[in-house]
Amino acid sequence: MIVPGSPKDLHACCKILENSELGRIYFFDKDPGRMLSKALNNEEIYVVLDDQNNCIGFILFELKGTFGKYPYLHMIVVEREFRGKGIGRELIYYFENVIAAEYDKVFLLVGDFNKRAKELYRQLGYEEIGILSDFYRKGVNEYLMGKYKK
Repeated sequence: MIVPGSPKDLHACCKILENSELGRIYFFDKDPGRMLSKALNNEEIYVVLDDQNNCIGFILFELKGTFGKYPYLHMIVVEREFRGKGIGRELIYYFENVIAAEYDKVFLLVGDFNKRAKELYRQLGYEEIGILSDFYRKGVNEYLMGKYKK
């Protein structure tokens, strides 16, 4: 079940992020709690809950995060044991069809190390627009990808 995130989900979201490749690459030297708290306060996190209502993944976005005009999918993170089960795909569909339904374009960045995610985005209709070298981390290229909804 996908629901808006709440303050009670903060700890779980931090742990899921810290235990992911995204967390190891982008947050090894900082606490993600502040960023996640701000996103929760801005209602820009949705979480996936399992059958016991435990948070097992989340999506963080900004509705006007790309050029101040279009939705930006900042990150999707799923707990390790639940990866490869379609949860990330579900979160992307939810982002596109519920959260950003009224927009005709959506954007995201994906790091060059994250080949599996980049391939998923391609399968879902995202196109590579450009490369931003050293954008978030030195030595990591980010691919700007967009989807133009019909």
